[in-house]
Amino acid sequence: MTTESEFSYLHTIYMSIVQKEMGHPAPLPEQVQEVLNKTDSASPSQPVSEPGQQWLGLLDMAVQPQPLRSYLKEHDVGEPALQAMIRFLVAKKSHSQADRDKVDWLVTHLFKVREEQSNNLTGWVKSAMEDILKGIDFSPLSADAQASMAEIPALLDEVRYFESFSQITDSRIIQRGRELKNQFGEEFFHPDVLTPIVNYNLLFGKIFHAMLQETMQKVHDLARSQPNSNTPDAAELLRSDYRSTADAFRQLTELGREQESKKTAANARAGSAQTDSGKSAVEWERQMKNLGVDPAIQAAHLRNRMQELTVRLRAKQTVTSIPMFGRPLALNDWESSAFRTEYAESEQTFRVEFARSLCHTISIISRVQEELNSYREKKNTEYLWKKHYDALLYLLYEGRRHKDTLARLSSVSQQKGLLEKSKQLLLTAEKLETTLSEVAAIF
Repeated sequence: MTTESEFSYLHTIYMSIVQKEMGHPAPLPEQVQEVLNKTDSASPSQPVSEPGQQWLGLLDMAVQPQPLRSYLKEHDVGEPALQAMIRFLVAKKSHSQADRDKVDWLVTHLFKVREEQSNNLTGWVKSAMEDILKGIDFSPLSADAQASMAEIPALLDEVRYFESFSQITDSRIIQRGRELKNQFGEEFFHPDVLTPIVNYNLLFGKIFHAMLQETMQKVHDLARSQPNSNTPDAAELLRSDYRSTADAFRQLTELGREQESKKTAANARAGSAQTDSGKSAVEWERQMKNLGVDPAIQAAHLRNRMQELTVRLRAKQTVTSIPMFGRPLALNDWESSAFRTEYAESEQTFRVEFARSLCHTISIISRVQEELNSYREKKNTEYLWKKHYDALLYLLYEGRRHKDTLARLSSVSQQKGLLEKSKQLLLTAEKLETTLSEVAAIF
């Protein structure tokens, strides 16, 4: 239950936001005015009256997460008010998506401010979180919540490997992190869940902001060479809700890549000679470009997906499938092992070629499922479908080329007497063929 002193904090914040949105003062119910009249003598522990509690609930419904974040940052709201709002939101009997978004940001912002003020890195925040939520009853976590919590360390490990902003957008880690948080439902507000979420948010936030600034510098360099280009504003993006800026972040990624695309294309040509189908890499690249597809960018997406899957599978050894848009991508033992086994980059052996070919296959299937899902959602729009259509076209061609590689390796395996390896390659090739048949139906 919110105390009278906490009511004063929350009412001031909520009413300031609501009145700004309305453009004029809002009338107060008589019972609410009576609560406010007691502000000077408010007791730190005296619960606010039921009408006061209901009034706060009404104001909270009127305030969306983004305006709340903006107000709290612009007015440098102190920790007592932040803690009061966290307690109020967590103590609700039922919660909305907006409540989860607010608490997610509030607890992270509170510990981020503490970190900046103390100039010390935030450690494990469990005891501090329990202190903030002291007095609120929580049931033991369910088995489903505990299973979901086990996925957070894998996300953290993946974040640590990021080296560019494009890896963040290509990996879909922001969306995947959000989906994971939503899996907790009401248990999201449990201190045992909020603790690892705060640590994840703080680490990801630091890496995200650093790489965003690096990408923005590349974009500014590009803008100077192309004065008429329309580039997003980084400060505005950071103030906005990610769900409304996802396309802008993707635009930044593509603009950042534009500075490196020539180098990427050159590396791709240098690293490949003659394909298994007999068509040279240069000829294949030319054919893709004639169809309006940039093979260098699409190849980068595919490499990033392979890196993402490698990190995820190495971070969690028990994973046997990859969640993919409502349809898990099941992995055979030899496919999982291909991602988890580390080889020296300089090693050029059959076992390395075997593993890398399997990883490439699964990455193609994963990318196809992602792009198919997006294409089907947007195919009736005026233009949003096009980039997904282009990606699927590339993946269809690349998948068919790679089938030749799998067939060749299967033949080599038989010649070496590795019959089990040959069978495994053929089974994975069948999985690829099934996926490519879905793509071919589009064209």
